[in-house]
Amino acid sequence: MKGVILSAGVGSRFGSYTEKEHKLLLTVGDFPIIDHTLWAFSQAGIVNVGLVTGFMSDRINDWVGDGSQYGLKIETIFNKNYRFGNALSVQMAQSFADGQDFILAMGDHMASSSLITNVMKFDGDYQGNVLGVDFNITSYHAQEATRVLVKDKETICSIGKHIKIWNGVDSGVFRFTSEIYEVINQWVNCDDSGRYELGEMLAYFIDQGGLLKSCDISGEFWHDIDNPEDLERLQTGSGHHN
Repeated sequence: MKGVILSAGVGSRFGSYTEKEHKLLLTVGDFPIIDHTLWAFSQAGIVNVGLVTGFMSDRINDWVGDGSQYGLKIETIFNKNYRFGNALSVQMAQSFADGQDFILAMGDHMASSSLITNVMKFDGDYQGNVLGVDFNITSYHAQEATRVLVKDKETICSIGKHIKIWNGVDSGVFRFTSEIYEVINQWVNCDDSGRYELGEMLAYFIDQGGLLKSCDISGEFWHDIDNPEDLERLQTGSGHHN
């Protein structure tokens, strides 16, 4: 299965941190954030990775190269419209995905290889779209994370940063089928807001009757790095690859 990692964003909540360096090249332990993500994909057995870049793309490209140091084959994909939302970065990877199922991860959501494997292998009989959902909700999650409401054991019936009724949070790791591109392309064409975020696209998908299932990854390591405080929480004891 192919992998797609989104690494195009500006990281505006890091302020002056990202004036000279890309957010994903800031370090946790002895390694940049992006390295942790790439190693996790490699250890989950996902070799072909499309890395979508935008802001400071040259810095990311120079660092990761062809991916061989991670045991990967990396194809970098430049999104010139990276300032308008991460759904456009997913859209840019359509030709790379080439009609196949793929694992999608946010470059700033560090996740263990076992979390990625769980999402990738979720319910062998189900061939549809999956999101890794954490049901161990903390006060931090309540403030920062994208919320999801799961009913009937595994069906996600609502998703968004501000939904009022919810019972889990979005880990940032998905398994998508090619169906998702039909939805993205339709949604972008009919939405004139100028902002195209993946969470909003998925809310549209669900509203249209699309099926997105939840894979319970509660207890697995993952961490969303949105701001300097998040980075500081991870600065100690994180020099290993999960």
